[in-house]
Amino acid sequence: MYPSHLKSHGLVAQSGMGLVGAIFMIVIVALLSVAMSRMLDTDQRTQSYEILSLKAFLAAESGAQLAVNRLLPPAGGGSCSDVTFDFDDSALRFCHAETVCTSIPVGSKVFYTITSSSECTAGTFVTGRVVQVRVKE
Repeated sequence: MYPSHLKSHGLVAQSGMGLVGAIFMIVIVALLSVAMSRMLDTDQRTQSYEILSLKAFLAAESGAQLAVNRLLPPAGGGSCSDVTFDFDDSALRFCHAETVCTSIPVGSKVFYTITSSSECTAGTFVTGRVVQVRVKE
């Protein structure tokens, strides 16, 4: 069945199982590399949203603090007004905060509610946060 020159040298024909095993291993390694690539991409997106969300929170908080400073400045004579703050020249670049100030008289005291809404953008990512502060005059 085998050619005589193969038998004389101790060689026999092979059935090809090594090729099947090699192809199987290549497919498995390729699938694992695609899965790892997708996991890394998802992780990178998640971190981008997380950082942008933190920037949006800090922008809303900064807007609220700036509005409180306008309401109750150290020299006196502040006003309760709606203001938009752009943070273009700071670490909060591409973020802005819109503040709304309302006053509520309670007896002889006046309470102010400042609502600061922020939005940050980076490419196609957009996040926003809202911070509310109540101040007594």
